[in-house]
Amino acid sequence: MSKAIIYFSFLLILLSSCEEYYTPSIDPVDHQLIVEAMITNDPSLNFVHLTNTRNFYDEQPAAVVTGANVELVEINGNVIKGVENVWGYFYFNIVPVAGRNYKLRISLNKDIYESEVVTMPPLPTITNLYSEQVVKKIYATDGSGIPVASEIKGREIYIDAPITNTISYYRFNVRSILEWIYSPAAKNGPPPPPMYGWQSNYESNEFNLAGPKKFSQIGKIEMHPLLMLAYNTDYYLHSDTLISNGWILIIDQYGTTKGSFEYHERLNSQFAADGSLFDPIQTQIYGNIKCITDPTKIVYGYFDMNSHQQYRYYYDMAGPGAGMTLRQLFRYPNIPDQGRSVGWPPDWWER
Repeated sequence: MSKAIIYFSFLLILLSSCEEYYTPSIDPVDHQLIVEAMITNDPSLNFVHLTNTRNFYDEQPAAVVTGANVELVEINGNVIKGVENVWGYFYFNIVPVAGRNYKLRISLNKDIYESEVVTMPPLPTITNLYSEQVVKKIYATDGSGIPVASEIKGREIYIDAPITNTISYYRFNVRSILEWIYSPAAKNGPPPPPMYGWQSNYESNEFNLAGPKKFSQIGKIEMHPLLMLAYNTDYYLHSDTLISNGWILIIDQYGTTKGSFEYHERLNSQFAADGSLFDPIQTQIYGNIKCITDPTKIVYGYFDMNSHQQYRYYYDMAGPGAGMTLRQLFRYPNIPDQGRSVGWPPDWWER
């Protein structure tokens, strides 16, 4: 009996020791420069953000860089000094000229960092926007944590865009604003005034990129998907007391370079990594900036020079086989992410 107790105790000790987590030893790579930079034809969107990396196990955010000088250098042209309005954030109050070449130069301590030379693309355009009915399968966990499949019927929004000698690659940011109306019931008198509300949704799982398909001879981008909208707006509102009034679609289109397209493709691969041995990690994704005074120093980030154009549409759909409204909007008021107005809709409201 005593031997059985000893054996059982030994087994418990052995199993408990297997629960210890393994923490690998990783060489410190702190104080490496991170550069987030984008220059467009819209000065309000232009910025350069400088930070430093921290160690892998450091739970603090990236450290802000101070004391740097940032310049936008036009090849065979002017040198524009960046203005630091917040620590580590610089802006340029200029509009780059399409077809001209630029590079970013950063002076920090005794080092000088420079980007590759990038050509400013011309303004991007959307030649067509349309929708088609789709059915998508999604998975959600039930009360027991078991994934359950369901189908969502709706319409996918597509665009066509040109491919030319000067612009062939695009990136899209899409914001969809769902308008809703709530009409409270009357209680012992006239009904209360209606409430007009809205909420924003973003397509942000990964970068939405469009470019020439490999081995294709087609001279344009066709049927590129931007987002899918479900027929049943309860999927977004989660209440049958709110009545949908349609969508406002805000589409920011950026004309990019091949290098920017490929860089963001690699980032998408990193975001979608499923944990296999050969998945890319962020430190394997190098940008277009180097330290020219000390080539051994690693720089993370990318100097992006994009042309920008915004499109807005009003879109309303009743359901499969029913009528729908799709029209372009030519006014660009500022619309908060969400809100509500009692009695009267806001000035930017669409019907």
